[in-house]
Amino acid sequence: MQKRLSAALNISPVLARLLINRGLNLPEEAKAFLNPALSSLHSFNLLPDIAKAKQRIHKALANKEKVLLFSDYDADGLTSLAVLKIALDRLGVNSQAYIPHRLKEGYGLGHAAVKYALDNGFSLVITLDCGISNFQEVADLKRHNIDVIIIDHHHLHSGKLPCADAVINPKREDSDYPFKDLAGVGLSYKFASCLLEDELEEELDLVCLGTVADVAPLLGENRIIVKEGLKQLNKSGRPGLKALLEKAGIANKILNAGHISFVLGPRLNACGRIDSADAALELLLCQSRERSVELAEHLHNKNRERQRIEGGILDEALSLLEYDIDLNKERVIVLSQDNWHQGVLGIVAAKIADRFHRPAIVVSFNDQGLGKGSGRSIESFHLFEGLLECQEHLEGFGGHKKACGLSILKHNIDGFKQSINQIAQRLSAQDLLPSLHIDLGLELADLNETLLFDLEALEPFGQDNPKPVFFSNNLRIKSKPALLAKDTLKFWVTDGRSAYPAVGFGMGSYLDLVSSAKEINLAYKISRDTWNGNNQLQLEIEDIRLS
Repeated sequence: MQKRLSAALNISPVLARLLINRGLNLPEEAKAFLNPALSSLHSFNLLPDIAKAKQRIHKALANKEKVLLFSDYDADGLTSLAVLKIALDRLGVNSQAYIPHRLKEGYGLGHAAVKYALDNGFSLVITLDCGISNFQEVADLKRHNIDVIIIDHHHLHSGKLPCADAVINPKREDSDYPFKDLAGVGLSYKFASCLLEDELEEELDLVCLGTVADVAPLLGENRIIVKEGLKQLNKSGRPGLKALLEKAGIANKILNAGHISFVLGPRLNACGRIDSADAALELLLCQSRERSVELAEHLHNKNRERQRIEGGILDEALSLLEYDIDLNKERVIVLSQDNWHQGVLGIVAAKIADRFHRPAIVVSFNDQGLGKGSGRSIESFHLFEGLLECQEHLEGFGGHKKACGLSILKHNIDGFKQSINQIAQRLSAQDLLPSLHIDLGLELADLNETLLFDLEALEPFGQDNPKPVFFSNNLRIKSKPALLAKDTLKFWVTDGRSAYPAVGFGMGSYLDLVSSAKEINLAYKISRDTWNGNNQLQLEIEDIRLS
């Protein structure tokens, strides 16, 4: 199969093997993956209710109605709102943005937003990256003759839809749309393209930003959007994004999906996590250079504050876990405390899930005994479906396979913990073991510029399209291992013919093992070290074993 694919596409055997490892066995599938093009995007007309939604927008334009755009406060919601706001402005529709305050209003369309729409003369509300579970609030708006369009990518509750005038969601049971995993901003982009009858390539920087930040799978249409969007992001003329790149110290770098995941996304999310997200939206839409610099500074400072708060809560959560959780019995970690900052619970849950390789849910209770929680999961446990099975303990919930949000009363937390762990008994002991997927073994002599070129053809890397991992055995340590800043381990390895630097981020605990080893086996990713003007291949260590 490897030889056939290599010959059919005229690619190296290594690249053919990497494609096969990703389930791309047929030449036409592999070719489409290697050459993602905007022309391959599915027609927006296939999305349910999109024609009805477009018709309602044109009615609002003709009647000079006021339209309220309501979005989630994370990067996906903010970019969703920005993309549609730009499109409606081009059409001439009178629209206004409304982003809920996480701590004061919580997630989704709430009572405060409904009241705002009523008090301020809006006749149409459009929800972006949320709304699919707001049955009561949508009904309240409709009862007051305010129409509602929902544009949301989250899972439906038992297949039911709110009584909105249009619900654009490819996960609807009656949806014929071929790709189900668009982020909220992907759907907003589709609707904007439909309204303007334009591919809107210039907006793909925002679409790419929200898609990667929301950890959407980088396959299918998302791969096309992010591949093309990174091109736009690298030449973006938006003053806000340029200022954010400069403040983050990456303005002169060639941006990839990793820069969004670890640099831009956290800064955009930080505002909505610990305060109002209005500044982040203003930055995305800002046309003033001076104001953009101020906003970028604000987002940067909020991100540092977020890191400080998150670190304190993570330490408390780990202490609770040590004393209150028996990992031999509990396959889902549920931790709760009074008055933890709700804005960072998802990040804390993600770090706990990653460290202990099992689903984690972190809940904070207010003084009235109402808890808000966030959860993150592992590949073998569908978190949203798990919550569906024990929803009698919850006041509300939403999400998808790997992440969720929920609300719960304090007196129900023990019952919920017991119920979710009963459901998780279907997980095997093997499911709870950390695993490392290795693509193939290489000799150090196989590492060259051609291989790097092959790897670049697989980009962008991210969810469901991880950067390939290789292994090489019986390597000798060529230099004295050094421990650098941020617990980074660095040393040179050789197989007697070739030698390369190996760097292990956060792997300082391996210093003694490497220092005393005669030979080691390495699992690693390949990258280019450009620090201080270098341009050298290096091995980014994933795991180390004695030979």
